[in-house]
Order: sequence, then structure tokens, then C-alpha cells
Amino acid sequence: MMKKLCFTFFTLILITSSMVKGQYANRQAGLRTGHRGGFFYQITNESGNADIEYNVMLGFDNNGVQLTGLRIINENSLSEISPDLFFTWGYGGHIGFINTDHLDFLGARYSFSGERLCPLLGVDGWLAAEYRFRTIPLNISLNIKPFVELTLPAFVKIMPADLGVSISYVF
Repeated sequence: MMKKLCFTFFTLILITSSMVKGQYANRQAGLRTGHRGGFFYQITNESGNADIEYNVMLGFDNNGVQLTGLRIINENSLSEISPDLFFTWGYGGHIGFINTDHLDFLGARYSFSGERLCPLLGVDGWLAAEYRFRTIPLNISLNIKPFVELTLPAFVKIMPADLGVSISYVF
């Protein structure tokens, strides 16, 4: 299923790359890898010296679903290296649930008597270096998304380095 989805995504990019220029668009949709990866949609608004991006990501982890919202500040601070390389940082949060028979906390495993639906709520950070292709509507980003979350019945998870790669189609 995932291979078909990726193939369709990249085929769409190749077909439409001659019609759209990535640098003039303000929306993108794509995939993020990492511990909390998923599908995302992002809108960019101009705001003074930097662009503000709003990112919504739907991720699947541990037999559950998480919805993440991020506010990302996009600066052109890496233009000395390349005019197409951008530095971004931001913050946000996530909400969702997992369905599991255990939770890991501070290196210890806590088991339940059966599968349990555990709601979760968290706070996220964002730091990335993003490369924007000029000739095709494609962005690639190396990013880190640290987060802290509370999983009920009262477990705290701290992930200081959720490293990922994002690939997005710009339209």
C-alpha cells in the first residue's frame, strides 16, 4: 500500500513539474519520515522579513493516530550557502490516541491486562533545513521535531530528537 502511494505521489510530481514552478506557490503536501512521521499539508503566508507556515500532519504510530499542528517560521538565513536553502523553526502541539497493551516509561515497561485505548496530548518543536527546487515543484527537508507528551493513564514521553526527512509537492 505504501509503495503504491509513494509511486503515485512521485508520478504526480513528474507529470505536473513542467506546468508549475515551486517557488511561486504557497501550499504543499507531502510525507515526513521519522518516529512521528505521516502525511502533511502546509500553507505559507508572507509576514514581514520571514514567511509563516502552518503545517497539519496526520501520523500513525503504535496502532493509533496523531494529529499535529505546527506554526513554522521560515527564514532565508542559509542563502550564503545556496539561495534555495532555507532555515525553519517552529512550535505546535499534537493530540491523538494509541491502542496498546503496554507503555514504556523511563526505560521500564508497564503492561496492561489487555489492549487499551490511551489518549495522548503533546507539545512539539520544529527545526529544519529545507531545500526548494526552482525547476520542479518539490521541497526536501531534513528536520528534527522534539516533543513531550502525556499519555493517559499518566505516562510522560520525552522525545528530544525525532529526526526525519520530509518530501513535499508544492502547488
